[in-house]
Amino acid sequence: MKKIVAILLCLILVIPTAAGCARNPETGTRDDTTTSAILDTSSPDDTTTETGLVEDDLGDDIDFNGEPVRILYWSDVQNTEFEVKELTGDIIQDAIFDRNRAIEERLGVSLEWTGVPGNYDNQTGFVSEAQNDVLAGGTSYDIFAGYSMTAATLALRGCTQNLLALDFLNFEKPWWPDSLIEQSTISEKLFFCSGDISCNLLYMMYSVYFNQDLITKYSLENPYELVYDNRWTVDKLIEMSKGLYEDLNANNASDQSDLFGLVTMNVFYDAFFWGSGLTEIEKDANGKLVISESWDSEKTLRLLEKLCPFFHESGDTFTTNGAGIHAVFGAGNSLFALTEAQYSLKGFKASGVNYGVVPVPKYDSNQKNYVTILSFPYTMYSISSVTKKANIASAVLECYASESYRRVTPAVFETSFKYKYSSGSDDVVMWDIIRESVSFELGRIFTTSLNNLSYSLFRNAVVNNSAASWPSQFKANRKVIEKLIDAIQDTISSLE
Repeated sequence: MKKIVAILLCLILVIPTAAGCARNPETGTRDDTTTSAILDTSSPDDTTTETGLVEDDLGDDIDFNGEPVRILYWSDVQNTEFEVKELTGDIIQDAIFDRNRAIEERLGVSLEWTGVPGNYDNQTGFVSEAQNDVLAGGTSYDIFAGYSMTAATLALRGCTQNLLALDFLNFEKPWWPDSLIEQSTISEKLFFCSGDISCNLLYMMYSVYFNQDLITKYSLENPYELVYDNRWTVDKLIEMSKGLYEDLNANNASDQSDLFGLVTMNVFYDAFFWGSGLTEIEKDANGKLVISESWDSEKTLRLLEKLCPFFHESGDTFTTNGAGIHAVFGAGNSLFALTEAQYSLKGFKASGVNYGVVPVPKYDSNQKNYVTILSFPYTMYSISSVTKKANIASAVLECYASESYRRVTPAVFETSFKYKYSSGSDDVVMWDIIRESVSFELGRIFTTSLNNLSYSLFRNAVVNNSAASWPSQFKANRKVIEKLIDAIQDTISSLE
């Protein structure tokens, strides 16, 4: 229910800028419902602010008497998320400043921030800093806010608490994604959380941008309409990209100065796997973690048989780094760009390219929902297993997420992605679809403990153009993966 209400509230917020019929962001279909009808369908049980956004249940009576709450965060985060010391006029940073001040004032706490490097290359140092403090009795930190891969590592080392056992966290609220709670609760325990609490989660949503001028020039189908009509699929993306390559600089070499159907990075190939509704790890009838039946399935093989020729034989794609994506798509030299949502802010708008955005395509039209997976550089939050302020910390996380939902998410998502950095009302609905279809995959969350096999097997099959050998590649790794999954299950089950 909370997601339905949240979706409707988002639609209410965007109606003033949306022209024509409303769209249903859950299904991607047209919806001619009037504004008043939308308002009438909101749940009377949800307490909302004047802006239509849901309130938390913390109330006005909590006062922890200035208690310091100490947060260890990864300082090399790509986009500002944590400590902001003063108002600067930047809409997003000012929203973060106001959020932090609201947490302190509402709860009567003092937030104390300590940053250490902790991105992909610095995970070991961040984990060591947190673990050493736990071994020392929690003298320095109450909350850990780390790069997504580090949260599971800290949990498996006994450094974090079961959030479901604490007083103030309400995971029924819209700032906590259903998919995270459903997929990451193991043996009735949840050791980390994310959602609106991490604005980098919004930045790291995989999306497909398209060049509207090239759509018109080549008389191609409207990608918005393909989404609304449930025809935006992997096959359709490949079909529309076919034959577009042009050697614009006439040097007889494929480079970023040429025209392509799709530009992306090879680390973004993962988006096709989850976008196709495939998974790696699931829970059996008894709640035990097992290899998903879809991972080593005929469908995975068929997907690879579509993607490998597309990226290696068609000539219509260009795989590069982040700067290369800016250069190619930003110059108007690619029909599509598969990348992170943050590129809307960091390059495409400034380039002047006339673009739109759609979700990562479905495998086929029989697939029920779009699925948005996240690039890894977002934040997972957890509470130290030895802090004596666990319930205070839980109140801080709930308030942190709640205030982020009402202050930071609108600044990032509504203002930047949907209004300031989008071209029209269709993009507003597309961002709603992308955001509401975010999925958290256990294989990605626990990837470090799975020796990174959870993403590298499929990704490398595309990189190496080895679709034909997929069954044998997976078979060679199956027993190793099963043992690693069993180890995760046994460790989680043993934790309090």
